[in-house]
Amino acid sequence: MSNYYDGLNQKLLDAVPKTARRVLELGCANGRLGRRFKAAHPEVQWYGVELSAEAAKVAAQYLDRVFVLDLDRADLSVLEGGFDVIVIGDLLEHLTNPERVLEALYDLAAAQAQIVCCLPNMGHLSVIERLVAGDISYDAMGLLDATHLRFYSPSSAFKTFLDAGWLPHMQDQYRVEVPKTPFATCIVNAAEALGLPATTAMRNLGLYQMILVCQKWSMDALRRTGPSAAFSVIVPVNRPWQYELNVARSPGLREVNAEVICVRGAESAAAAFATGASRANHAWRIMVHQDVYFPTGSGLTLAKQLGSLERIGMTAVPVGFAGVESAGPNTVRYAGMVVDRTNLFLHGVSSCAASIDEFAVAMHRDCAAHIDATLGWHLWATDLCLQARHREGCDVAHILAVPLFHNSTTANALPDAFHLSAQRLLEKHPNLHRIPTLCGEITRPASAVV
Repeated sequence: MSNYYDGLNQKLLDAVPKTARRVLELGCANGRLGRRFKAAHPEVQWYGVELSAEAAKVAAQYLDRVFVLDLDRADLSVLEGGFDVIVIGDLLEHLTNPERVLEALYDLAAAQAQIVCCLPNMGHLSVIERLVAGDISYDAMGLLDATHLRFYSPSSAFKTFLDAGWLPHMQDQYRVEVPKTPFATCIVNAAEALGLPATTAMRNLGLYQMILVCQKWSMDALRRTGPSAAFSVIVPVNRPWQYELNVARSPGLREVNAEVICVRGAESAAAAFATGASRANHAWRIMVHQDVYFPTGSGLTLAKQLGSLERIGMTAVPVGFAGVESAGPNTVRYAGMVVDRTNLFLHGVSSCAASIDEFAVAMHRDCAAHIDATLGWHLWATDLCLQARHREGCDVAHILAVPLFHNSTTANALPDAFHLSAQRLLEKHPNLHRIPTLCGEITRPASAVV
């Protein structure tokens, strides 16, 4: 037992904020992680929860307080609350109902609390090898530990946290890289057949364990009184599996009975939106990528924020969920809220956006801007912002704060189509020498400046 309970996850320890003052560790084992942190930060209060009474007895020698609890059955309210950091090391995969535990932790956490968590990745190549071989034999430890009850990949882990009110970010990871074998090559080729770039496949296949840091999402917006607006969701679809895993199973859309309209075979964003808008029953239409997931609470939050815009008469401008706003001459700052792939993008709202990202854009039927078909699938939302600016004389596009998950599988590289759209955007707005976007600044070549 000593070997099992004496382990120290160094990357998990490194991810614990140095500013932590009141910490709760689930699955504290012999208390080694808390003991190490307290040695460097003696002012911290470190509470532990452990199933093994024997391990808890050892941990109690080093931690401020230790509770012997079965997390699958215990009422966690006995832990009092007020924790600013909650540590969960290699535990959620052992629980029958980790979602219930994460929801209970939300109530125990302080307003700006963080969860620091380590989870295994069941999409690692070693697991896929066994799946293909038809022999998923369990092991004494590792990814196929015989005591694991739940299985996670980065995307499923992020959705689990988001649905419980936590905004995840992959802070670090343990990797066992993909070997150069014929089998590995075939798996990467299979991923490419699904539409995933080889770099994305290699990143996922080599990921062994995830170190996540999750921010508590304030649900104050859900408690506010005021109007709510119904909305339709328009989804261009060319990968049905991606749509089914994200938009189609989004609890945030179900909670408001959002109308979802799939558009297949569109040649441009403009064509997809026009087709969807012609079938929409609501004044607000949200154009989203097929890889966007609306977690629990996001639909109600979105309906309230759109209702607030209606109340103040702001229905003629485009509305986004992440982008940039001007912060002075040749200076921009981020705005919005989204979990993009494995990174948390957490910034404030804006009523003067210079550019919004195309992964999700809302337009009321009264919106005076129109999607330009010549821009294809890129930068059309930035163009909407520029259209609004030309009419009003200043930036007026809005960016909301709604916790969406852009579960994209694309590589972090801009395709040729983006650069073609950028060139078209510069041609359309000849008086602009610089156009800021989330993907970087688009600049006019010096030779083209008169």
